Amino acid sequence: MRFNRTQWLAVVATALLVGVGCGDDDEPTNPATNNETNNTTNNTTNNTTNNETNNGATARLQVIHNSADPAAATVDIYVNDGLFLDDVDFRTASAFTDVPAGADLEIKIAPGTSTSADDAIATFGPYNLAADSTTVLLASGVVDPTAFDANPNSESTALNLYAIADAKEASAAGAIVAVFHGVTDAPTIDVVLNNDPTLKPVDDAKYGDSTAYVAFPSGGAVMDVTNDDNTARIASFGAAVPDGVAVVVVASGFVNATQNAAAPFGLYAFFSTGGAGIPLPAAARLQVIHNSADPGAASVDVYLNDNLTLNDFAFRSATPFITVPAGEAKISIAPGTSATVADAVFNQTATLEGNKTYVAIAKGVIAPADFAANPEAESTALGLTLIADAREAALDPTKVDVVAVHGGTDAPTVDLLTGTSLIFGALTYGDVSAYTSVDPGSIPLSLRVTGTEVALGPFAFDATTLSGQALTVVASGFLTPGDNADGEALRLVGYTAAGGAGLVLLPALN
Repeated sequence: MRFNRTQWLAVVATALLVGVGCGDDDEPTNPATNNETNNTTNNTTNNTTNNETNNGATARLQVIHNSADPAAATVDIYVNDGLFLDDVDFRTASAFTDVPAGADLEIKIAPGTSTSADDAIATFGPYNLAADSTTVLLASGVVDPTAFDANPNSESTALNLYAIADAKEASAAGAIVAVFHGVTDAPTIDVVLNNDPTLKPVDDAKYGDSTAYVAFPSGGAVMDVTNDDNTARIASFGAAVPDGVAVVVVASGFVNATQNAAAPFGLYAFFSTGGAGIPLPAAARLQVIHNSADPGAASVDVYLNDNLTLNDFAFRSATPFITVPAGEAKISIAPGTSATVADAVFNQTATLEGNKTYVAIAKGVIAPADFAANPEAESTALGLTLIADAREAALDPTKVDVVAVHGGTDAPTVDLLTGTSLIFGALTYGDVSAYTSVDPGSIPLSLRVTGTEVALGPFAFDATTLSGQALTVVASGFLTPGDNADGEALRLVGYTAAGGAGLVLLPALN
């Protein structure tokens, strides 16, 4: 027989007693990964529940399809062998719906081309849903685990039903979010908000785990998905959630999408109204280096989109790489004494693409007329050099990857050599080289004016401890300080992904 929507949802609702714990009605304020909610099934129906069902008791239910297996991309759902839903797509959800509570029901999932329940690829139940409960049920996993990468924690990746108990349909104030780890080939993960390791709504979550609801920062947040000790970043995202809503964010797809021939990893937001999951936009990674040798800019404030990001940022220092929203980014530089972005002496808008990594280098001087002109007639006004496709680590962990930037306003076009071998050639002020890989150890460096054989150096740079790192090397300062307000003399300074004070590679070149 054919089931109607309410009957089928009652069946699925029953499935939600999958060992989830129930909380009180207050919105939680502290993250708590629910590590024990997903693998236990309650198959008993008691007389009280049945009596309540007969008296019209109901529960609230939302169902989310999160199986990234191509064999389950579109599925049919059967309840007690009757077809209820036809052609349900991956990454879609039902709205929260009233369903009868207290019934023994069996759920079968079949390919979208199925002709009967006999074509099922997975069977679940019988289930029972408690009266007055509110639950989110997620279908996750793969049909044939042997055809996919194993879970790093040896968790079962077979197609299964997982539950978030005490689910929320709305928030009394602000926005609240629960997170489900539904990526079969991902390790234990953390989610860090706004580059602050103390803001960690997801902590040590394994595949199949879900969190309690937590308050989401007003105005949005950037987030990094990392391994459990935060030593490796899997992906970065940005999101803004409207006030008053409750959202389930699902880690979905595969980390190794090529190997698994399916959807790539992403975070998807599901609202209580159902429909297709909304992908959270990828965020960008950014490092900022202060290389303006103007003594008047020895300490600056840096604003990102009019918000103070770096206070009293010193010359020849760098931030670590941080996650920032993708899109148009307004970068403003103001004196270290600034009160607001209105005090900025420089503004520039850059387009930062999601899933890309950048280094932004502040260069030049505030009043070029007060300083020596560039020999190649390049503008020396305060500005930014933006390195796209920057690296946070060497591609080969046994090497050091180096990119060079000419940031000496009064210096001519130069070459950088190691011994007698050219590393970078013909760099004019403002130029950025390609990356090159060098062996760690004691590296002899020298600098020469392009077209001549006269080199300044050699100088030994100890890179023994930099194996596996990426280094941004900047020509920094003035070739003739006396002609440039007695600013810092020209040096080569290197910056790792960790930021901080620059590493002086060459001493003063005068």
